[in-house]
Amino acid sequence: MSLAVSSPPARAQTLPMPALPPEEPPADTTGPDETTAAGSAAREVRPPPWELGLGFGVGYDSNIDFLLPDGPSSWSVMPQANLARTFSGRSGELRLEGSGRWVGYPDRSDLNRYYADAGMDGTYRTSPATSWRVVGRYDLGYSDSIGTLAAQGVLLPLVKTRSLAGGLGVTHRFGEWTSLRIEGRIYRTDFDQSGPASGGLVDGQSIRGTAGLDRRLGRHDTMAIVYSLESALARDVSVSAAQGGRYYLTHYGSLQWTHLFSLRSGILFEAGGSYTPDFALAGLARPEGFYGGASFNRQVKRSRLTLFARREVAPVFGLGTSRIDNRFGLDLATPIGRAWRLSLTANHIRPESQEGAAFGYGFSYDASGSLGCRLGRYFEVSAEGRYRWRGAVGTFPAVQAYQAGLFFTLVTPWRTPGFRYQ
Repeated sequence: MSLAVSSPPARAQTLPMPALPPEEPPADTTGPDETTAAGSAAREVRPPPWELGLGFGVGYDSNIDFLLPDGPSSWSVMPQANLARTFSGRSGELRLEGSGRWVGYPDRSDLNRYYADAGMDGTYRTSPATSWRVVGRYDLGYSDSIGTLAAQGVLLPLVKTRSLAGGLGVTHRFGEWTSLRIEGRIYRTDFDQSGPASGGLVDGQSIRGTAGLDRRLGRHDTMAIVYSLESALARDVSVSAAQGGRYYLTHYGSLQWTHLFSLRSGILFEAGGSYTPDFALAGLARPEGFYGGASFNRQVKRSRLTLFARREVAPVFGLGTSRIDNRFGLDLATPIGRAWRLSLTANHIRPESQEGAAFGYGFSYDASGSLGCRLGRYFEVSAEGRYRWRGAVGTFPAVQAYQAGLFFTLVTPWRTPGFRYQ
């Protein structure tokens, strides 16, 4: 089962990870559809009940407000804390976590800001054939840290935001070869309208339900038919932004083929179409569009690699429209020896310009990286950075920004380095 949530950025709306069944039938009650690369790694390295991180960093941010090409830049100080609690049992696991950080600029105190978030991720098996998953996350911060916006390729000026992402899904197996999955998720992002950079931005919301029927064709191949219905909040062009908007629907239908190279790696292909009946309200030039892409996944213990390419109609939070996006992404996390760990995330979004569409869009790049080293059992030092680039469109110029920092953190023995710039 695959549920999309905003954690970390640009992973929110990629293709599902291919199911990786074992080469031979399992000895316990866990069915073949529930053995994934991520699940196998989770059983090998189970997190402790409590995880704690206390850190402090110094860095440099260019073009802090991301509004114009030559925005303000400054050195920064960044204290941070996070706490997680994991409850594990024979039938499931529940993880609760929260974190907070403050970014202060000695030269530009007017741009000081704080971030806070809380999240949950739980799985539960009600029977050998039925498993459930629930996920949720709430973020209080700014537009540069919202995973949904990053996944959509919406690189907005620095605006205070509140964001919610949640999902619930169930997978039921009918024998060894067939399974049914039903999922629902919601994304919501509200923009503070009192800021100078928030003019014209409208709150975004997307509610999506998905049903998929999977059929294994052998030990290495699975076919699936998938249908989704999405309701998105639109900016009604007949009223002002302050009056809000209304909703429009988009239907998605596709076929998926998953091929497994081994227990640890697989590739997924998807092809289908989308249909938006009220395409003018959505800001589209036509109601129908191609929907699909490919995703490669590999996970070995605590190393993971995901590559994806995708084309689809997707909502654009802040503008109250949808657009046709071509998305390309990379997600890599791997240990280097016993003490070092490297993490990379990169996304490139190329929206298609449509004749007659209500809005035009520029393409974007968003990349983050972290190189961390453990110093004994309870300390780590990491160098982290992020680069963002939003292309020119119409009379609006191209805008870019980078961030770089050095962090020192007190951690529990299990915890690994993570991005602060997300």
